[in-house]
Amino acid sequence: VRKSILRAIDKFKANPKGAMFIPIVAAFVGYITNWLAVKMIFYPVAFWGAALWRALEGNLYGFDVLSPLGAIGWQGIVPAKAPRMAFTMVTMVTEKLIDVSQTFLRLNPEDISNLLFTRIPEIAHAIASTLTLNKYPWAMDIAKNAIPTLPGPLLSELHESIVSKYLTGFVVFLQANVDRFVDLKELVVTEMSVDRSILCELFQKCGRAELKFLTDSGLFFGFLLGLIQMVVWMFYDNPWTLTIGGTIVGYLTNWMALKLIFEPIDPVYFCGFKLQGLFLQRQHEVSGEFSDHLAENVLTSEKIWNNVFTGRKRPEFDDMLETYTNDFVTKEGLERGLDSLGESTTDVQIIQSVSEELSKELTKHVEVLHEYTDKTLALKELMRERMELMTPKEFERVLHPIFEEDEMTLIISGAVLGAVAGFLQQIYTVATESTTKATTSSTAAKDEKE
Repeated sequence: VRKSILRAIDKFKANPKGAMFIPIVAAFVGYITNWLAVKMIFYPVAFWGAALWRALEGNLYGFDVLSPLGAIGWQGIVPAKAPRMAFTMVTMVTEKLIDVSQTFLRLNPEDISNLLFTRIPEIAHAIASTLTLNKYPWAMDIAKNAIPTLPGPLLSELHESIVSKYLTGFVVFLQANVDRFVDLKELVVTEMSVDRSILCELFQKCGRAELKFLTDSGLFFGFLLGLIQMVVWMFYDNPWTLTIGGTIVGYLTNWMALKLIFEPIDPVYFCGFKLQGLFLQRQHEVSGEFSDHLAENVLTSEKIWNNVFTGRKRPEFDDMLETYTNDFVTKEGLERGLDSLGESTTDVQIIQSVSEELSKELTKHVEVLHEYTDKTLALKELMRERMELMTPKEFERVLHPIFEEDEMTLIISGAVLGAVAGFLQQIYTVATESTTKATTSSTAAKDEKE
């Protein structure tokens, strides 16, 4: 053992620069591999390279989930798998943070009715005009009597009362059946798949501190592992220890950093110190950032209504509108002694046509509801409050999925880069040793001649 130690010391003395270069290079490798790993998570947003072939991993709401690695090229892991990541995230939101049915009960039907009431003249006029031109020459009179129209002097108080009654009742009807026409999962997946930078920005904002730690820790861990690598090199003459060591450094720096971000999930106390994953320690801060970003960029009144009118549940909304309108007309008819109103074939056809046109016109006028809806639903505050109350295990699922997707790809890429750096270091060290030996031999030869 003593002989091996002395030989290792002699080897260090013979090439001290080469020896000290090992931990420095290892620190550099650790930093660069971790920095690159973070970049590979998010960039490029669009596939970069020749799109010859890419593995299809699934499809959600018409959006493909693809492998980030193509035959020739790469796309960031988050944008490549945005549909699946968005679906996982919104599933957590709808199960843990937002009860859609209960949340929409916050809206006051009378307030909604009053806001839409101001648009009724335009809506009714457009409906009547369309039906007059296309189907029923006498539709203007039908629209003015069956569907509330012009307020003010031109309408009696009875008609204005019917307007409010119709609109208020429809809002109540929608609130009781909100799950039939609102699909937050489709909304979030669609928004984050059409513009994949939204999801990237969300994860970058929420994981800002952890991503910085992941990058910076490569420097520290790389240097420590480099010291071990240097000691191994001193005791073993095989130059390939540098390449092997570089591979290990690249692998372990990524692996250890990822572990420290999310583990342990529950706090562990050791000698008075609290040990817990770095991300989990920032639950209060992240809850605010997550809620703010999602509520401001995705879960807005404008985008919710856009999903209602353009999403896959649009037919459900149209059916509900027609059913409600038919029931409303029939009930109003009965109250006024018109027992057969809404039952004849002609009545049914007219109501169906009016409902179809009303559905189309609503898309042009729901903007009057956006400010009130956003303020009343208060999704930002609701999500923040409930996220802060999550258990550590539940909260860990907010950010961890982005690292779990192709986590091994990130770690292996670190190992490959580490191997390349180690090999270059091996070439430098071998060349330096050869030069040192040649110089020593030349000096010894001169000494012998003298």
